Amino acid sequence: MLRTNMPSLNDPEGVWGPAGLPPVIDAHVHVFPGDIFSAIWKWFDENAWPIRYRMTTHQIFDFLLSHGIQHVEALQYAHKPGIARQLNQYMLQECAAFEGRVTGLATVYPGEKNAETILQEAFDAGAGGIKLHARVQCFDMNADGFQHGETIHFNRYRPDRILYGSDFLNIPYAWDRELKALAKCDIGIDALQRLSGKNAAELFGIQGDNK
Repeated sequence: MLRTNMPSLNDPEGVWGPAGLPPVIDAHVHVFPGDIFSAIWKWFDENAWPIRYRMTTHQIFDFLLSHGIQHVEALQYAHKPGIARQLNQYMLQECAAFEGRVTGLATVYPGEKNAETILQEAFDAGAGGIKLHARVQCFDMNADGFQHGETIHFNRYRPDRILYGSDFLNIPYAWDRELKALAKCDIGIDALQRLSGKNAAELFGIQGDNK
């Protein structure tokens, strides 16, 4: 759980993903307009950890793609009614400059007026899916709950049901921290290919070397 004044981890970062990994799709990358990003960073500074990377949307895409990430799934979430349409327009506009390498997801505030129309507009304009955030948007996804602090052993789980996602840039550690851990997992090449990118390629219809 989040708590105030959590430390930033000054672990070293690589200029490229770890050797031995199949092509990587990052299926969890946050982008927002500058004013919303600033508010999010302020919230993290006051209530959690300092954000290690503070970039504009284009800088985020440039950084990840130039560091060996093959494809980015970009997402955002509407924290109140009335802003989803604007966020969706921003998302698709920013992703257009990275056609074929970045897929933007739509957002909507659950229960807001014209929610279905807002989403249909976004999908018609090229959005590749939808991002919902149960905690921020305050709705129940009927989950049984998630265990914190547990060491995750990927060989316990179905490898076709997991996507790699960094949560970039809302992190206090190196961008490739989880990739380094994933590269060390003893799960076999097929499972590794699925976790690193193949599952995301199949889910989002991404063409490339992941298939």
